[in-house]
Amino acid sequence: MAWGGSLNKDGSDYLRNLRETDNVIKFLEKFKQELYDEEKQIVSDTINIIVNHYNKESKNESQTLK
Repeated sequence: MAWGGSLNKDGSDYLRNLRETDNVIKFLEKFKQELYDEEKQIVSDTINIIVNHYNKESKNESQTLK
């Protein structure tokens, strides 16, 4: 790892999932540009659900490390 640390399996899985999620959100943001307003709102809501889920998961991870 670039910062000189190592991760256990859970940490590695979390980072891998976070990277995949980032790719999905980038795709959805790009895809949203091709849609009508009503459809854009649906995609925006989906993006918000994903982001909120990972924000909650991130908070749980940081509390576990304490």
